[in-house]
Amino acid sequence: MAFNFGGYGMSGLFGRNSYGSGFYGSFGNYASIRSGTYKKLLNSYYSKTKPSQTTTSDKKTDVWNQRYSYTNPALTSVKKEADELTASARALTAQGSNSLFKEKYTTTTDAETGVKTTTKGYDRDAIEKAVNSFVSEYNSAVKAGRDSTNSNVARNTAYMTQQTGIYARSLSDVGISIEKDNTLSVDTDKLKSANIDTLKRVFNGATSFAAQTANRSGSISQAASRAASTASTYNRTGNYNNFYNNYYSAYNWYF
Repeated sequence: MAFNFGGYGMSGLFGRNSYGSGFYGSFGNYASIRSGTYKKLLNSYYSKTKPSQTTTSDKKTDVWNQRYSYTNPALTSVKKEADELTASARALTAQGSNSLFKEKYTTTTDAETGVKTTTKGYDRDAIEKAVNSFVSEYNSAVKAGRDSTNSNVARNTAYMTQQTGIYARSLSDVGISIEKDNTLSVDTDKLKSANIDTLKRVFNGATSFAAQTANRSGSISQAASRAASTASTYNRTGNYNNFYNNYYSAYNWYF
């Protein structure tokens, strides 16, 4: 049987071409291929050539494995870090009863007199913890995205760090600095003493730095997902994944 993947046709096996009726009409004659020799051959081959068994440290080979591996761990890591950054940003931008910037009543009791005092204020500890978590997730996402071999992922990561630069002065006001490698660092003392209104402006609301970062991290996640889904390879089940609009999806189903 002849396969002509370069021309997107499999005339030797399925008829005239992959776009004509011969492609689909001949499947009934080849149903046995699902458990036949070809599938076994593919499974046998790929069970011996999993990326995890690659021992070479050659950079070109590493790039090949990242793009053509079964699960593409590099892209999976980028998506994970970007999604976690989005979640941290959403925690800071939440509104209503879930908002970290909603004042709450707190009652304390004097240990000596037993007098109870009720005050209204912000939970600064919770806010500072959320900000530190956000910075940590931001740094992880930047490192994963900038090291990606996928141009769209790297580009969206660059967009995010460039956007962060626009907020440099506001971030400095709350104790956050932009390092030379585009990661962020926190001055704990300055964060603790930061004006609550400034913290709100930077981290809470639809136009805040946190909200804009969530939009960018979402784009990074989407770019990583698209890159992973369009990797051109036969996978471990013997199915062919390509980036030409999945012309062989019906063929793969038969396997």
